[in-house]
Amino acid sequence: MITTAIIAEFNPLHSGHEYIIREARRITNADCIVVVLSGSFTQRGDIAIAPKSVRAAAAIACGADIVFELPFFYATSSAEFFASGAVTLLNSAGGIDYLVFGTENNDISVLSSAADMLLCEPPLFKQVLSSCLAKGMSFPAARAEAFAGCGGSGDVFTPNNTLAIEYIKALKRLHSPIEPVAIKRIGSDYNDRNYQSKSSFISASAFREYVSRPHSDDELNTFSDSVLPAESSALLKSACNVCYPVTNDDFFILLRYSILMNRSTLTSYCDFTPALYNRINNLIDKYGNELFSGSYEDFILKIKTKDMTAARIKRAMLHLMTGYTDASHETAISYLKKGVLPYARILALSGAGQSYINTIKKGCDIKLINSLGKSMPALDENARTLIQTDILSSDIYAAIVKSKFNHTLPDEYRAGVIRTV
Repeated sequence: MITTAIIAEFNPLHSGHEYIIREARRITNADCIVVVLSGSFTQRGDIAIAPKSVRAAAAIACGADIVFELPFFYATSSAEFFASGAVTLLNSAGGIDYLVFGTENNDISVLSSAADMLLCEPPLFKQVLSSCLAKGMSFPAARAEAFAGCGGSGDVFTPNNTLAIEYIKALKRLHSPIEPVAIKRIGSDYNDRNYQSKSSFISASAFREYVSRPHSDDELNTFSDSVLPAESSALLKSACNVCYPVTNDDFFILLRYSILMNRSTLTSYCDFTPALYNRINNLIDKYGNELFSGSYEDFILKIKTKDMTAARIKRAMLHLMTGYTDASHETAISYLKKGVLPYARILALSGAGQSYINTIKKGCDIKLINSLGKSMPALDENARTLIQTDILSSDIYAAIVKSKFNHTLPDEYRAGVIRTV
């Protein structure tokens, strides 16, 4: 059995994603497509537009065979830890032959060279990086400048290329047998928010931009049909005004409460640096309740500075809201240092996905979870700490859905695996 993996958020699953799944199967001649999927929240600190169950079902409907959930910390972390968590999960599960990802540059040698540079960080790289950070540049910009200073092209660090480089870096660090395969992306750029494009290959950002604005159900459904694969659109239409669309504004009041209740202890939460702590407290002192007027995106823009990216701030906000502390962070990082994650939770699978599970379950280095109730007693204390945060983030998501749509999502102990066997 040839097994090929994809790491994704599918927020939502659009035509570009369907293309990657189809091409991954074709190029690698895969018998089984494995997806590692973010849960209720995403790498850039946003809430998922639809529940993970809907997005996992879309993955299976559009050609994947099994969907694993990426634990909350890795899913809502920097590109480095997002990639490391997902690759370590795949490597721990075993039986994966290829890891396929979409990039702006599908020259694997260029991406591999960049990964090597980040792994070894020669003195000149460190020197330029430190100098740029001292000047107030954001980390992504400073890293690109340092790479260029060492003879590389800083242009290689586009959003999708950055993740690809981090995937390759993680594979190299683990000495993994998984072979990386780059597929050139088609359609809109990752950050393109133009939802009025006539192309069927609009970005997920553009789709979310559209649904974040007031629309009737008919308008939402017509738009989905026009830009998403039929299977993905059908699932979103079924979920419309039941548990979708969910936007960042839907949890803003909860976040405001979290900030005000924890104002003096913000730095104990993961990604809440002293600089961010001071920034928020100074703004509260200066503007009071006006700081929280407007939308969630308005709030983030008020905090954002040239050396604090919006994504980094949003991730810190999610960690505050879920009570994810620096101590919990150390637990998550410890697994990356060991090179093995403690569990992989199955969200959905097909017949081929079940065959993959049957192949790996006796020899893999990871606890495969299809039932929380049965699996929790087998996890050690650190693993339970990690998975409890997954559960809490899903419970918060369910509370937001209940508040907005008056619909009750199954709790994590009752949510079964989606099967198309």
